[in-house]
Amino acid sequence: MIKTICYISNFSDNLTKSVIDDLIEDVNISNNNNDITGLLIVRNKHFFQILEGENDKINNLYDKIKQDLRHKNLFKLLDARIEDRIFKDYNSGKFDIFQRYQDLKKLHLYFNWIKNANYLPAEELIHLTTNFLKHNK
Repeated sequence: MIKTICYISNFSDNLTKSVIDDLIEDVNISNNNNDITGLLIVRNKHFFQILEGENDKINNLYDKIKQDLRHKNLFKLLDARIEDRIFKDYNSGKFDIFQRYQDLKKLHLYFNWIKNANYLPAEELIHLTTNFLKHNK
């Protein structure tokens, strides 16, 4: 079974640019090795991440993220089963999602999937994500 988790969090107070760069490199390697796809946005002391993959792998990864001291105020926005992956190529890093149309299009696909799946708090999730991106330019 494939599932998705979407979350936001704040950086811990002591996070430096080099620690964030190391984290992004580790995320790329680990997620590629574990066949985890998704999206990571790192902006203005916040993480926004969408993860997709095998149920157990996603649950284990999210448990590790919850224990990671580089995060604080972790808030899970979505935890659901999915039939197909939306982010087949994992684009992780410090990119601005609005600079690349294909990344923005994938985020819209993700939101459309949430609406079509009748995920009850879909509008709230979309609203939270939109506000996150708007206020973290």
